[in-house]
Amino acid sequence: MSYFLKHHFDPDFDHLDIKTKALGNEPVDHLNRDYVHNVVDGQVLAELVDIPEHEEGKYDPRFILEQPVFPMGENTRIDPRNVSLLLSTANGYVYYDPNGKIAVKTLLNVRRDVDYATGNITFIGDVVIHGSVRSGFKVKARNILVKGPVEGAVLEASQSIHVEAGVKGDNRAVLRAKGSIKVKFCENAMISAGKNLLVEGSCLHCKVFVGNALAVRSKLIGGETSCRRMVHVRAQLGGGLSTITAINLGYDPFLMQKLSELETTIDSLKLRKDALDVQTIETNHDVQLRQDLEHRLSVLEKQRILWTEQITANDLSSCAVIVPGEIRPEVEVSIGQAYQAISDYVYNVRIILQNDQIHLATPAE
Repeated sequence: MSYFLKHHFDPDFDHLDIKTKALGNEPVDHLNRDYVHNVVDGQVLAELVDIPEHEEGKYDPRFILEQPVFPMGENTRIDPRNVSLLLSTANGYVYYDPNGKIAVKTLLNVRRDVDYATGNITFIGDVVIHGSVRSGFKVKARNILVKGPVEGAVLEASQSIHVEAGVKGDNRAVLRAKGSIKVKFCENAMISAGKNLLVEGSCLHCKVFVGNALAVRSKLIGGETSCRRMVHVRAQLGGGLSTITAINLGYDPFLMQKLSELETTIDSLKLRKDALDVQTIETNHDVQLRQDLEHRLSVLEKQRILWTEQITANDLSSCAVIVPGEIRPEVEVSIGQAYQAISDYVYNVRIILQNDQIHLATPAE
């Protein structure tokens, strides 16, 4: 008797030659091209099927076996309850290894840029991108390492992100990690780290949300930083009279982030409503649109009030902005409800809260 090796994945998949997808009359999707076939621990990868006598011609001859033996590779096992099934023993992607074995790999190496050739990448394990991540594309994984630069792209990690060549996002780059993030530099980006954020160079005009501590080894200029505990800037904080640099400490940064995004949405809806209000000719469609906008604004305003009430200060005694170098004018620091604007150049200081007032102490460390 012969046996057919039935695959529960595409055995002919080639990541170097991904076919574009289109459904019926729908346009071709150039962004989502299924670059990787994710599998989870315990998932069926293949099975052995008995071939009835004289019916071998109905099956792909490449996968007809004389003996019921799986080509087992790394991170696979036979199901002990059903020996005709081959299972994954890890979360990762399934493929045929160079030895012709079915294997599961937990690390995905993308040895090129993430662009139209790869499409967006979503992987259950860890990803190493040896090139850059181009504008408009998205990478989602457990841990993400990018060797090249990140443009106006989105990176989302359930653990950590490391960008060796930095982020220049043109206000479109978004990095989110539940753990920590490390970048060489960042400019015009939104960065959200559940634990810590380390910027090896400068952080310029970014929106930053950090669950514990932010460390910038060169300059922090412009933008807004919301951090639960501490900000350490080694060389320069603030860019001078032409640039406002805001730092908020002591509150849940992620609730602050949600509130900030909500306020952006509210402002956008108000602009749309204002544009309708100045029209001299009004159609029934305009009336309905205005009513819809007013209703949505009412709902969002209630949500904003609710989230604002939920914002409570943490232990403010551990909050500090530490700058061994210089602080330039137009830096605004809030610790809890206390606020102070820095209007002159100061050097080697530690900004802390004392008696509910912001205090500048020296030396910084």
